[in-house]
Amino acid sequence: MKYPSIFRLLFAALVISLINLEYGGFHAQGDTTWVSTYTWEAQNNPETNYDSPGRRWFQFPESDSDVEYRKVLMYHKLKCFDQGTAGGLGYACGEWDYLTYSYLFDHTGELDSTMYTHPYYKINNQEFETDTLIFSPVNGAPHDTYNTEYSRINLDIVGEVTTTINPETEQVQDLISATNARRLTFTITAQELSTMGVVPGLPIKRIGWNVESFQSDLLTLKVSQGEGEWQQVYAYPVEITDFLELNLEGDEMVWDSESDLHFDLSLDGVDGVSSDAVSSPTLVEVFDADGGYVRFDGLDKISIDPDLFTDLNNEVTIECLLKGDADYLPANTTIFEAVNFSGQREINVHMPWSNSRIYWDAGYDGGYDRIDQAALENDFEGVWVHWAFVKNASTGVMKMVRNGVVWHEGMDKDNSFGNIAKMFLGSGNNDVYSYRGDVENFRVWSTALDESTISEWMFKSDTEGHPSSEDLIVEFDFNGENGTSENVNGDYFGNAGRYDFTASELFLDGYVPGGEDLAYRPAFVLTQGPEESFEAIAEYVTVETIQLIPPVSLSSWEVQGNGVVLQNVEYGWPANQLEVVYNQLGDTISYSTISGETMEIENNQLEYFGEPFEVVDRYELGRYITPYGINLSLGDDGWTWVYDVTDYLPLLRDSVELECGNWQELLDLKFAFIEGTPPRDIKRVEAFWNGTYYLNTWDDQVMSHEYSPEPGEEMFRLVTRASGHGFGTGNNCGEFCYNIHSVLVDSTAIWSWEIMQECADNPLYPQGGTWIYDRAAWCPGAPVATQRFELTPYVSADETFDVEYDITHDPYGNYRMEGQIISYSSPNMSHDVELMDILAPNNRKTLSRWNPVCEDPIVEIRNNGYEPLVSCTFTYGVSGEDLSTYVFTPNTPMEFLETRSVSLPYDASVYTVGDDEDLLQFDVSVELSNGLDEEITNGSAHSAFRRPPTWAYNDLDDNRVIVWVKTNNVPSETSIVLNNSEGAVVWARAYSEANTIHRDTIELNEGCYRFTVNDSGDDGLSFWANNDGGGYARFKKVAGGNFTMLEDDFGKSISYAFRFETNLITEHEEILVHHETPSVDVFPNPTNGIVRAKITGFNSNVHWSLINTLGQTVLSGEFNPKANKLLLIDMVGLSDGMYSLFVSGEEGQMSSWVVKK
Repeated sequence: MKYPSIFRLLFAALVISLINLEYGGFHAQGDTTWVSTYTWEAQNNPETNYDSPGRRWFQFPESDSDVEYRKVLMYHKLKCFDQGTAGGLGYACGEWDYLTYSYLFDHTGELDSTMYTHPYYKINNQEFETDTLIFSPVNGAPHDTYNTEYSRINLDIVGEVTTTINPETEQVQDLISATNARRLTFTITAQELSTMGVVPGLPIKRIGWNVESFQSDLLTLKVSQGEGEWQQVYAYPVEITDFLELNLEGDEMVWDSESDLHFDLSLDGVDGVSSDAVSSPTLVEVFDADGGYVRFDGLDKISIDPDLFTDLNNEVTIECLLKGDADYLPANTTIFEAVNFSGQREINVHMPWSNSRIYWDAGYDGGYDRIDQAALENDFEGVWVHWAFVKNASTGVMKMVRNGVVWHEGMDKDNSFGNIAKMFLGSGNNDVYSYRGDVENFRVWSTALDESTISEWMFKSDTEGHPSSEDLIVEFDFNGENGTSENVNGDYFGNAGRYDFTASELFLDGYVPGGEDLAYRPAFVLTQGPEESFEAIAEYVTVETIQLIPPVSLSSWEVQGNGVVLQNVEYGWPANQLEVVYNQLGDTISYSTISGETMEIENNQLEYFGEPFEVVDRYELGRYITPYGINLSLGDDGWTWVYDVTDYLPLLRDSVELECGNWQELLDLKFAFIEGTPPRDIKRVEAFWNGTYYLNTWDDQVMSHEYSPEPGEEMFRLVTRASGHGFGTGNNCGEFCYNIHSVLVDSTAIWSWEIMQECADNPLYPQGGTWIYDRAAWCPGAPVATQRFELTPYVSADETFDVEYDITHDPYGNYRMEGQIISYSSPNMSHDVELMDILAPNNRKTLSRWNPVCEDPIVEIRNNGYEPLVSCTFTYGVSGEDLSTYVFTPNTPMEFLETRSVSLPYDASVYTVGDDEDLLQFDVSVELSNGLDEEITNGSAHSAFRRPPTWAYNDLDDNRVIVWVKTNNVPSETSIVLNNSEGAVVWARAYSEANTIHRDTIELNEGCYRFTVNDSGDDGLSFWANNDGGGYARFKKVAGGNFTMLEDDFGKSISYAFRFETNLITEHEEILVHHETPSVDVFPNPTNGIVRAKITGFNSNVHWSLINTLGQTVLSGEFNPKANKLLLIDMVGLSDGMYSLFVSGEEGQMSSWVVKK
């Protein structure tokens, strides 16, 4: 595989050692090359615990080596964080059951390019087929009209009143000079009011102001007293030549003698010659209309010339004023985004995301730096807020500054900026996450401004004199007319329009009329009196307000190289554009369609090929679901799950790019390449079904796959990995619904199975969540089930064939699906037996549900020879002790690649007698009995194990133990069985009384025993997510104290082996069975061969039958459960899948699931 040279620095060292293969207590013979990839140490860092192991390059064995490998195993080893917590979210192991994939990316070295289409025209930044625009309406730019009714009163004085006097007034032009809009804010202090003669407690009924030739399209006055709320006391158009009188209704203005009065006077369309004013230093500020702002309403954007960012390197400040649309936000929005020439994000702000968090991304280096924080509504909607987003890669500091104050910051953010290829305001790249709201004074600086500078200049429109003016690279003030670009090629796309501030909205560029020393304010004359001193006459007027309708953009495009570029942009209005007249309730009074010369535009598609790219094929090596991590510990040495990835050997060569794991736990990932002759050579791996597919469209998305064999390919296997997800609707598909999966070859159904997987027997228990619930091909804290179907008997090596994967239809849920076909050579050997695993004894954590053991050792073998295996000889025993020999003759010959579990008779005392802390070694070797074994390196192995604990009284003078059980709310689910090392039942019982402590004293002879607590409800004696209450099971000593206390949250069952030492021999050897209810327990489950069934609660012969998912009885027979033996069922010749074991007798009928793999 090829790889970019830039990645060579990321390669992990190749770890090569000629040692025995070891994983979790199993050691297989054969020289082994180890490759270490992801390590705990690289991730166990509080500063980086948000990061998954990610996509990385590693060095694997060379492809041109003459070393032959018979097997490749992948060790997926997890442990909880011991510095910080997973993702910084408070738990050492991640809280939830997340999907985690192990992906391999094969860089083929081949180049390809994708054919794209793009419309020649876009109208309103959207595609169309045919449309009509008007570029020059007859009556000018279209507009809507809003009719608003205002009222005021005119007062006649009919009684006694008082009028204030303003000392030292002067006539000035500053306050009412002509402008589109002006807002005056000022304060008359309590001292001034007293000096003017204002009477406390007496309503102020009229405000007078001496003016000359004054008019305003709308005068609005608001007043507040002290810290009180603002009240609007006047709103009406005015036109007067000399003295302005603002008559007030009721008693809205009554001075309390102590507070200042604050005034907010808004004048829309003002013009005048002069007015009386008084000096009021520090108490007055005026705002004049100077341009406006832009409004984005979705699908709009403004382009920003990328050439302006040439000097951008380590520092940036992006600032603007924002007022988000309160009717739309919070939603997934982007206010601006910039990408580099590879389409990777360099600059971005989500303002906000739908979770009300604001995100600031800046600088790309294999990923972008990010800071984010939860925001309140008034941070992003309904009110104007100044935001500045600052990054200094040299210091590693990123900040979000709100209204001049640092709102959030992050450290160690040192990604500098690459070359900017595109930047847009109002949406993300590719027109995604469009912003909705208003923007003013957008600026980009190539320096990191400090907070004091930001605060000083944030409400100023003019940047002349700014201390960093030389670093200002983008400045949009939105003061132009609609249908024109912003300065420096800021083209508008969509129908974003410029809007003027009304007088009451003004807040920018405040100044003091007359200067700081004079500080002129209106010289108001206040008239006071009781209500009866005035007669009021109401007056009404309707004011028309015109709002221009922004045009839509018409952009034309052309192909240039491997992309499209903007050719031209014009602005017009749809030919059916309406001009509407509204009343103040928003109701339509009338409307008309604009007129003018129309242009009909017929669109067509441009076709082009994108940038050539290397073809990179993705292969899934395995899939895992993380455990529920609350209160979970994986231990200092972690837990290891082993994946056989031999099928991917051709891809695991030279430089390999992997992506594995996530941020839930620390991942250590190693590969072991075991030398030797493989059963057959891997020729090719072809992946096809890969992605998320929904059950309601499964047949349309997961199509049959056609495979064409190549020369040298003789045998074939289909590998599938389908995990179901989604629940809460209907049948709770796909996570919790029972449905049938089928594989068809050339349209013929060959395999069918029920997808649900038993989870209550997971060896990783207990977990923090609902770990016991069965799920669709997966369990929390376990690998996702992989199905391997041997296609060879059903296809021909010289003909094309197809495979199809079907699932029972359901309107809800989805499956994460992977499908691959592996092709092989013909078998390399005629005769070979491989020792695949030692299942017991073994201290591997994933086998801890059964180990330590009293019972005979169990191993797994596979026939790697083309000829059937009819007999093999085992040599085995505890290392350093005399070895035993056993000749295994399967009841039916083992075919090529068939596996069997074999129980090895063994009664050496050292096996169970001794210290349970000793770490022992169990050696096993196997060879064909005919002496024709062709690969000797795969027939030997050893496992590390510990003995069961030994229980005894002092002086061995007692042989009694107490089975102490407290039942929960559902006692009928609980049963207990005590077996000896031969599997015979020594004692057993069931329970019927809820929440009761049961004490059973039993006498045991010296020997090794297994104590098993079963729960037919699969939820243990205690579980947090049910109503069963809590119980427990203990082995207690007669004189007090415990031999052991068993975990109560155990799911399906908990099994515990122990050795009992005593000098006494009980007089009664018969089996004690107490009040048993019928039950059936099956193990091992899943199985690949012989399955054992423990049948209890029946007092006479029973009939049993094994039924497949099609309802067909495949095996049946009679069995006497009173003989204290296990029912053995040989499933070797049956197809893989789900089966039901039904047992019926006089006491009733019981059933259990059995999975054949």
